[in-house]
Amino acid sequence: MSNENGTTGQAPEQEAVSALPMKLDITVRPIEPRGNLVGFASLKINDSFVIDDFKILQSDKGLFVGMPSKPDRNSKTGYRDTARPITKEFRAELAEAVTAAYYEAVEKLQARAAAIPTAEKQSIQKQLANGEKQAAKDSASRPSPEKGGRVKNAER
Repeated sequence: MSNENGTTGQAPEQEAVSALPMKLDITVRPIEPRGNLVGFASLKINDSFVIDDFKILQSDKGLFVGMPSKPDRNSKTGYRDTARPITKEFRAELAEAVTAAYYEAVEKLQARAAAIPTAEKQSIQKQLANGEKQAAKDSASRPSPEKGGRVKNAER
């Protein structure tokens, strides 16, 4: 039998669905850098499918988006991607969207930090020193525990 319509063999509904533009929602979580890892991202496709654990890595060439992966002893790198784009075009689109979302999230964090009055901003050393002073005051205000009630083992 010949296919007179010249379709790809998919049902008409499937062809229409594949022609629709893809809606990508990116959620980014910047972290305190650990080595070259600076954050994680999740991708929601058309409000229907979510892929978690994209890694956002800082390299000499800028940000790089690592695909979700899991350990694999048989792999050259020791890891195996669990999700990956098939085309170069989609990989570029995904990397661009994740990178833009990361920079946006970092800008929001910086804006929140800048909004804190400078009187409230203290270095970690000052915060630790203040905490140490407060702990010493709290310890001094508590009554000391009663000594006694225990007999040494020397009497045996």
